[in-house]
Amino acid sequence: MKRDRWDEINEIFSNVTAQNCRSKDKADLMLPLDSVSAVPKANEILSSKTYSNRSALLHVHNMALNRAFFYSLIYQRLNQSWDFETQPGLMYIYMSMSADISASPGYINGSGIFFDNDCYYPNWYTTLPFNKTIPLFGPKAWREDDYNEPTNYLREPTNNTMDIWDLAAGNSRNYTDKRYKGNPWVQFWLPDIKADKDSARKHTYSVGIMYSNVTGSFTEETFKEFNFFGPQLPGSESPDEMLPVRITQPYFDCGQSNRWIVTASAPVVEYMPRYSDFILMRRPRFTAVYTVDIEFERLDMNQCPIMQGNPGPNAFAGTARCRPTTSCEPLMGYGFRRGGYQCVCNPGYYYPWWHDGPFMGLEIEEASREEYEVGFDCLTIQDRQVLPQIKNPEFVRKKRSMARTKDRFLAEVEGERQSPRLTNRMKRELIPKIKEIRESVMREKREAEAAHPKVTIKKRHTAKVKVDKSKAHSRRKREATDENAVNRMKTILDRYRSINRLNCKQQPAHKLFLPGDAAYGAEKQFEPQGRTALRLAHFLSNFLQNVDEYEEFGNLRGDRRLNETQIFAEVISNVMADFKIVGAGVFFDRYKFRMSPPVNNTDPRFVNGITREFFGPYAWREPDPTGSVRATSNFNAMDLAGLQTYYTDEPWFQDMKARWATNFVHLKKFTAKPMIRSDIPGTSLIRFEYYPYTYRAPQYEDGEWLRPQFKCNGRYDAWVVPYQVPFFGWDDIKARLEFKGVVTVEVALSELGMNQCPQDYHVPNAFKNTARCHFQSQYCTPMEAWEFREGFYKCECRQGFEYTFVDNNWYFDGQTMEDEYKKMMAGQPNRFETLRCRISGAASTPVSMTVMALATVITFLVQTSLKKF
Repeated sequence: MKRDRWDEINEIFSNVTAQNCRSKDKADLMLPLDSVSAVPKANEILSSKTYSNRSALLHVHNMALNRAFFYSLIYQRLNQSWDFETQPGLMYIYMSMSADISASPGYINGSGIFFDNDCYYPNWYTTLPFNKTIPLFGPKAWREDDYNEPTNYLREPTNNTMDIWDLAAGNSRNYTDKRYKGNPWVQFWLPDIKADKDSARKHTYSVGIMYSNVTGSFTEETFKEFNFFGPQLPGSESPDEMLPVRITQPYFDCGQSNRWIVTASAPVVEYMPRYSDFILMRRPRFTAVYTVDIEFERLDMNQCPIMQGNPGPNAFAGTARCRPTTSCEPLMGYGFRRGGYQCVCNPGYYYPWWHDGPFMGLEIEEASREEYEVGFDCLTIQDRQVLPQIKNPEFVRKKRSMARTKDRFLAEVEGERQSPRLTNRMKRELIPKIKEIRESVMREKREAEAAHPKVTIKKRHTAKVKVDKSKAHSRRKREATDENAVNRMKTILDRYRSINRLNCKQQPAHKLFLPGDAAYGAEKQFEPQGRTALRLAHFLSNFLQNVDEYEEFGNLRGDRRLNETQIFAEVISNVMADFKIVGAGVFFDRYKFRMSPPVNNTDPRFVNGITREFFGPYAWREPDPTGSVRATSNFNAMDLAGLQTYYTDEPWFQDMKARWATNFVHLKKFTAKPMIRSDIPGTSLIRFEYYPYTYRAPQYEDGEWLRPQFKCNGRYDAWVVPYQVPFFGWDDIKARLEFKGVVTVEVALSELGMNQCPQDYHVPNAFKNTARCHFQSQYCTPMEAWEFREGFYKCECRQGFEYTFVDNNWYFDGQTMEDEYKKMMAGQPNRFETLRCRISGAASTPVSMTVMALATVITFLVQTSLKKF
């Protein structure tokens, strides 16, 4: 193999270790910028399709934006002097970052927030005067290899242990310095000194909140609007420079996780200086940067060449080893290693009879030179058909083929010659060759009959019995396209398309639901959105199991209880950061939400806090005038405790509570090891009082994807697929865990792709076996869909068959198959019967006519030669 770009990057990747990274130069700890291809951009998410091999990087992108929205909203919302103690405290920030990691194994490996110089006001120091800042504050969490932990007696890594350090404490911890080796994200955001680009780099978002302090009624009947500054809205001026999220080049996280990581960073916007009455002095600034890391080894690299549909920049482009007769397709799940692709036959070629399906990249990379040169090529299709021009038909005279059947025969028996015309002498010399061919054919036939003689067995006489054919059982082969499933698919899609925001109120309740198997694949396609809800469930479980507001640790004040503003900000940021999420909520069980009393409260009834009967903050995107709920900067939220009906009586809440009311065996145990600064200036790092602390939380599989339903409640009114997951905390006497509530997200059903290909009988898929492929010559391969509709599949030729048309495809598109079949059933002109693969090696479709023409030519030549003799 020749040395290529992959070898160069792999050499840099392998030369850096945890032992020598401190002695390396900063440039040696970074890989080229184009090592990460297909980087998600916020201004292109709505107009492009993010394929499954990039969903992990997109989730990291959205999670960084999520946390940036949260801290921007919470610090601007709680920006009064009396809100100082209700802002997120030390353990809130630490536990939030550990939840980012524990809820997304395989996606997120690190999470941190880094404040600019003198931009953080700690509310957890009792000895620090009010309204005073600390020089730097940069807590970061990352997943630790816990195979050697004392508590891990099996010595098997669990991915459930997190380290959390304040990287602003200790020597050489100034992460804003250019010489700092692990900060490629800081130079773009910090420091935010000039105000000339504030209008382009900061966007105003509007959030309307409806509160409820008493069960069954709202504080006000209208939404209380609040505007705040946040990261830039995608699609504005200078989109490449003013993106809200920046993806860095891969770099080595020296001294912390000691891994090659890629970081998504987003800015936190806040009024500075804080708590000032002088409006002219308060400018929204980038006060911090929130970062979310993913391991570089987990990102799928793309070895296919740069072409239309596969744009650059890409450092690994062209390193695939597909043969000239094949084209490259990237695959997912291979990470940073060779072979993550497959080679499919180019148009005009077909797979040889000894190989079924595309050539896998791993097989090609492991092959010897001889195997590579002869074993991974496709065979040439002889004669191909031209697609008919249905729109503008033109009747032209067919041109006679230059290569006639007679010329082909003569070329085989005569060899190369200068003139195509035969002289009489040539014809006489041709007769012995024809006789030799005929004799060889007869000799092979006689030898075959001698080797396999025919044995004739006389049929035994049987009585003739008349059989009533109408009652006889006739068994036929089941078709791969199940017409019953097709009819059911049409019924489901008709209901999906007929119900909208204008007529949903008139529909019966059962018609606002689709069958559960109509959401087949949601647990895979919407996994990032489900893990967004899981992150909040992990945070709430961690906080409710480890925080006691009455604890103080020397000059450190323990965190207060959760308050309404924090939970509202959490659900609002879930909706704001992900375009697929149209609704999100947190629903506490009855009398399970206990919030801290107001700071200036003197009422003895509230000295121990306020216990709410119900508390269910729910946020959603406000539709624009066209009804779209995707591209908008307006969001609403309300406490569903103010409704006349109780959400705890809903079937989805009761089912989840019944499942987890007493059963906590399957909850996963997570461990966090927090390190905090030893003093206010951050002289060194010390362990927190609780080191380590543990908490139990559910996994992604413990949540549940519900059946698709149409939300007809006057909010966004759309088809959604809900996901719900529980969270847990200690009971009142801290003796045992108990069910505290449910976290939900609702994903737009229009983003779900259908799989119409054949599947086993036990697969709960409402659309399986509905593809219109010709299964005698084709097999079905699902495609990643853009929307919830039929036709997203490929009909590829089976082994021994070939694609016959002259175009740029090697398969029949599913949407074409669906459209042509509908035309055929409607009696319209169509070409559905021609959308099939033919037997490989055929010169043309009428094979028998070719044989007859060849026999006629041979007979004519033989007779002509005999007459001359």
